[in-house]
Amino acid sequence: MVKRCVVCLKQETRDGNCSFHRFATDKNLQQIWLKILNRPDLTDVSNQRVCDSHFDPSSFKTNQNNAKFNLTTKISKRLKRDAVPVHSIATAQSTHSTRSVSTQTDLDMNYLSNLFEKLSLYEQKLLNTTICIERFRDDDTNIKYYTDFKSYKLFCLIFELLQTHYDNHFIMYSMRNECGTLHSTSPDTCLITKENQFFLFMIRLRQATEEHELGIFFNVSQSTVSRIIIAWTRFIYSVLSSISLWPSKKQVQQNLPFEMKKNYPTVRVIVDCTELEIEKPSNPQAQQDTWSTYKNTNTVKALVGITPNGIVSYISSLYGGTTSDGSLLNMTGPGSLSWPSAMI
Repeated sequence: MVKRCVVCLKQETRDGNCSFHRFATDKNLQQIWLKILNRPDLTDVSNQRVCDSHFDPSSFKTNQNNAKFNLTTKISKRLKRDAVPVHSIATAQSTHSTRSVSTQTDLDMNYLSNLFEKLSLYEQKLLNTTICIERFRDDDTNIKYYTDFKSYKLFCLIFELLQTHYDNHFIMYSMRNECGTLHSTSPDTCLITKENQFFLFMIRLRQATEEHELGIFFNVSQSTVSRIIIAWTRFIYSVLSSISLWPSKKQVQQNLPFEMKKNYPTVRVIVDCTELEIEKPSNPQAQQDTWSTYKNTNTVKALVGITPNGIVSYISSLYGGTTSDGSLLNMTGPGSLSWPSAMI
């Protein structure tokens, strides 16, 4: 079998002027050889050869056959145990110094150190070209813009508070039913941390950004964005719905504005029928139930109550846009909750 150099593809000739050498048996030394020869793709080097053109002359032990009996004086080259290749043939011809394993290891560590520095730089550049919460750690202006939280610290505080209520069984059940587990090996999902899922959810609430656009921002599919929003809506509702918004009479009285205290001292709540535009449902019946002739689009309605000093204290269930304000008030207002009329 003709020997061939794995680097320059030089073949063995009859004159034997070029010697071919196996890779070092030491695994660490093998890796150094592969890196110097720029052949990291080689996985099995047991049958590979490197010609002597890639070694410094001082890397060889030269043995001469015994010429005492006028035998042929053929020179056989053997590599030293710790020999390593040089970077190129030109280098091999010009250099006369021996590189020991320790010297090459030092060079290798410097090379790796430079690689890590470049990798960190590229990671930072990538971070600056994508939308993620980590990008805005020191940018409260954009945190305010995207989420309406005043600062990154406040965002983290709210997230941590939600984490204390984070029931893995509930949220994972919700996500498995709505979108499959978000901790699968799918590239779409494993890239979205819980913190960035919350960030995506808040951008949707604050900016009403389209799901397709959010998918581009976070480098996931639109369907993944939709499933994240549904899952987090259910999760946050399960947390916030347990909080009572209704203040006591004493609390309202203590915070009554001067004009309200003077003219309406018994008022505890100010109500209004609030109408919100929604996307057009795909179901024809839902389209009909949510159509608002006043807004000329699909909407949902709710009765919202605030205290005299402007704090939201009551939110009813949602109804379709076809529901009149009078019907909504009767179904969810004083009549249904037995509110004294004097307090409204």
